[in-house]
Amino acid sequence: MKRLKKLLDTHEIRYENAKNGSVKGYNYKNQSTNKFAINSTDLVVHTNQPKGKMVKVLFEPNAKLADSLTYDITAWSLPYAHGINAIASKTKVNSTKRKNIKTYINTIDNTAYAYLSKWNSLDDATFLGALLQQNIVSRFTEKAFSAKGTSFDKGTLIILRNDNRNLDFDAKLISIANKYQRNLTAVSTGFSETGVDFGSYSVKPIKKQKIAVISGKATSSLSFGEVWHFFETQLQYPITNINSSDFSRTNLSTYDVLILPSGNYSDMLNKKTLTKVKKWTRAGGTVLAIGNALQSFADTDDFALKTKKPEEKKDSISDNLTLFSDRVRESVADLITGSIFKGTLDNSHPLAFGYGKNYFSLKLSGTSYSYLKEGYNVGYFNEETKNVSGYAGSKASKEVSKSLLFGEEQMGNGSIIYMVDNPLFRSFWENGKLFVANAVFLLNSDVLK
Repeated sequence: MKRLKKLLDTHEIRYENAKNGSVKGYNYKNQSTNKFAINSTDLVVHTNQPKGKMVKVLFEPNAKLADSLTYDITAWSLPYAHGINAIASKTKVNSTKRKNIKTYINTIDNTAYAYLSKWNSLDDATFLGALLQQNIVSRFTEKAFSAKGTSFDKGTLIILRNDNRNLDFDAKLISIANKYQRNLTAVSTGFSETGVDFGSYSVKPIKKQKIAVISGKATSSLSFGEVWHFFETQLQYPITNINSSDFSRTNLSTYDVLILPSGNYSDMLNKKTLTKVKKWTRAGGTVLAIGNALQSFADTDDFALKTKKPEEKKDSISDNLTLFSDRVRESVADLITGSIFKGTLDNSHPLAFGYGKNYFSLKLSGTSYSYLKEGYNVGYFNEETKNVSGYAGSKASKEVSKSLLFGEEQMGNGSIIYMVDNPLFRSFWENGKLFVANAVFLLNSDVLK
């Protein structure tokens, strides 16, 4: 919501807080009309304002195309891009001018056994990155618990005093938490009221991860730029750029995470270098492959990833009689250039911590992959999946059904993370960014190398 407000402020779009009551309207989450209770914490963006037409465009639930021949994305609805619950009402919603933004002022508690901080937004990941850079050790929980009468979900950061005895611990932690406006809960014991205790195997340490990102000829300059921008300006966490032409000479043992932006790695990842990557992964490394980078791992004996092949029916085989003038238009049936599909998440897996059961994904390609037979299908499109907004070719849309969205293939002590859809696309799909932070910080981070 904070990022949405910032975007609206940039474009001089006014918004207010709702008054307690109810509203009936279109529910973006399930694409149906429902009645909802609303309160003063909810945001109201009226269309009756000078930028009203822009509001309608930015919040358009289902963009319609007059012509399917297009070169760019056809869906961008902000509630899906930002991952917020939203209602589109045809009647005016009562509202009042927005209140002052709540600020958190954490204070030192010298009796604290640990400090707790939630995990469900990119701001939480940026906070964690700042802690790691100041050598403050943090842990995260794989299971929910409650403490001091409050419930804490999976992914919650647990910052133990016992892990940070050699630091000016409290002062540094409080300073960073106040800077990034994270609300800390101090607890005096390692025993929870319900759920796991802090000494449980399910509470795992997070290392100061060293991250390498491939650049150069093998990568899409756009995808590499998105990754670089994400780490440098949003997560604010250091990365090392490795040119694809230098990869064969790179000592991977220096790094914990290897990110492959979308691109063509056929030259870089030959038999020798793939063996090198597999060996490093088995030792505890994490490979994060995005978009077209998945093609280097698909349909080989060494990896579980398989391209989803369309079923070809005998009665549908073309006789090659399509008119020359219609060929281009017919070809778009196999394409998806940027439309929104509703996916399902296994949010018990660390890659999906901070998310609910569903995720609206911006699908940028007609290439689909089958469910992983080995490993974890963390995000996937089930057989009922349908296009929520934007244009998607009829043939390509059928292949999205029962296909992979995000997956983890374990390999020894490490793993390969497959991200079929690029969650960092143009840096505007805000709701996907936490997946990347989860992959970097929460997976294999406790492995000793």
